[in-house]
Amino acid sequence: MAFLNDRRNLTIASLIVAFVFLFAFNAFVGSTVRNLSVDLTEDREFTLSEGTERVLKSLEEPITLRLFLSPALIERAPGYAAAANRVRNLLDRYVALANGKIRLETYRPEPYSEDEDKAEAYGMEGVPIDTSGTLVYFGLAGTNTVDAEESIPFFHPNRQRFVEYDLTRLVHSLGVKKRVVGLIAGLPIDGTFSMQGGMQQPWPIYKEIEKQFEVKTVDETKDSIPDDIDVLMIVHPRSLSDKTLYAIDQFVLKGGKALVMVDPVPETAPRRRTFMGAGPVPPGSGLPKLFEAWGVDYDSAAVATDANRAIAMPHNSKGQTVHVPHIAYMELRKEDLHKTDRVTAQIEVLIFATPGHFAKAKDGSTAVSPLVTTTGVAMVRKAEDYRLQPDLVDLYRTYRPGDRKLWLAVRVTGKADSAFPDGRPADDADVEKKANESAENDAGAENGKDAKAAAPAHVAASQKPLNLILVADADFMETGFWAQKTAVGEAEVYTPFANNADFVVNALDDLARADPLIGLRGRGAPARPFTVVDDLRKASQNKLRAKQLELARDLEDIRKKLNEARTASKDGRTVLTDKQQETLRGYLAKFLAIRQEQRAVLADLRKDVEALEAQTKFYNIALIPLLIAVLAILIAIWRARRRRRRYETA
Repeated sequence: MAFLNDRRNLTIASLIVAFVFLFAFNAFVGSTVRNLSVDLTEDREFTLSEGTERVLKSLEEPITLRLFLSPALIERAPGYAAAANRVRNLLDRYVALANGKIRLETYRPEPYSEDEDKAEAYGMEGVPIDTSGTLVYFGLAGTNTVDAEESIPFFHPNRQRFVEYDLTRLVHSLGVKKRVVGLIAGLPIDGTFSMQGGMQQPWPIYKEIEKQFEVKTVDETKDSIPDDIDVLMIVHPRSLSDKTLYAIDQFVLKGGKALVMVDPVPETAPRRRTFMGAGPVPPGSGLPKLFEAWGVDYDSAAVATDANRAIAMPHNSKGQTVHVPHIAYMELRKEDLHKTDRVTAQIEVLIFATPGHFAKAKDGSTAVSPLVTTTGVAMVRKAEDYRLQPDLVDLYRTYRPGDRKLWLAVRVTGKADSAFPDGRPADDADVEKKANESAENDAGAENGKDAKAAAPAHVAASQKPLNLILVADADFMETGFWAQKTAVGEAEVYTPFANNADFVVNALDDLARADPLIGLRGRGAPARPFTVVDDLRKASQNKLRAKQLELARDLEDIRKKLNEARTASKDGRTVLTDKQQETLRGYLAKFLAIRQEQRAVLADLRKDVEALEAQTKFYNIALIPLLIAVLAILIAIWRARRRRRRYETA
């Protein structure tokens, strides 16, 4: 007892007991609740999403997952250890939530082993780990009861932010029946043959769509859309016949859903070759007859531009390469997207290229709501300005900020009438058929009547409310606008830096059915830009633009004045009179003043950025320690006062 009566000994004993308790508690937690974690990231990046849980609980048939992970990969590349642990933990949680519908098998491929043979048989990608050529594996293969197969050949480090989506997508593809997308494409997104490059591969975004849907190409010679199509996807429709337009019209009026992507400047469309190289960009696309019936205004000869969302691009100007804001290439942020619509709620960044814009028609009967917009300073330009080697410098200098947002993508809902009030349009084949029928005998005419009676009845007005998504850009699906390609062995991995593919698949999911994968796309969003700094920089660029325009006009004026003022002397040298020299000095002084104002604007930008940097450093480095120090001082003062009162009462 004497030992415990000593205050110092009591403190030491308390510390020893506390350390023993902490060690025992850590051991207990580590052995009983290994998968328990707290996710403090802003986007809950490491929390299993509700969409994943819904997929796992709604599986329609058993699935077998096979994880191939080489021990040598963890031993020789420790950076993969965290990724491997995360994949294994996720798969364990998938098995626990799937109610017995998922069986997990783990294999450890080593050189010349049976596990390595299985990995190769299931299409896993072997990656060399050293100069000896030893291959390591880190992939997943899945099968269901009908022998359908899906795989992730290799969990590339660049896609670790998307690992939950990749896993859930694979499980969803195997365990839930795919819906059918009907495709009408004026761009080679599904692969095509060209005289220059031979057979082209489908775009990666097309492959992303195929992972979730069964894609069928719609026969444009038919006057109806097949009944098994769940959602119609129309990409850059060019020169569609009235028969095809009528088929689309009737499909939509009967309750069919459609995703339509038009483009005023289809930069990814095939171009005609000329003796000087590639020709101009083909004309834009649109569906004027259908858009009018759907209550939407759209001009295929107009391009939306926005200096606040412009992407800097290298441009050759007078023999020099300069980086110029491309005002028709836009990096659209979360504040430019509809915050509550399922298609855009989880999207972080979209990149559009020379898009058009929509508006609600004045007398339209439908509801048109924007999904993606520009900022409030957008300007409309002619599509012709961008069809052949656009002068980005001149387009930027002549930019005039507008006073309203332009709608780049919209959702159309409500009731509408047919774009063909007189019924099914007659084409050349119909006219020829009618002429033949008039010359036939009575029996032939009767057969013609029977055939006519069997034709589908014309739908004059929507039987169900419309549900359409229209996008005023089609080029944004091209890979260069949303993903970076990386070679892993013989395979190619695409790492998104924008959510363009997510937007397209989200739209199809939303139109086809209530799909749980929507909540996962965008969780692996691209790295967030420094939006405050970007806004400061673009504000200064807007100020500089006016100065640059003034400077350009004055320089041109100076050149004209000098040419007018020059007089040639007898020996051929150019001389100036005293008055002309005084005029020249005045223009040069004005030139220097404008340049000084430009430098002042740039100096103000640097000051604003440096002030923001200092403020951020203060918050991240000094503020928390200061708060802790202040709290410690307050506690010390409180304890001192409490001790003083105790002595006084004693």
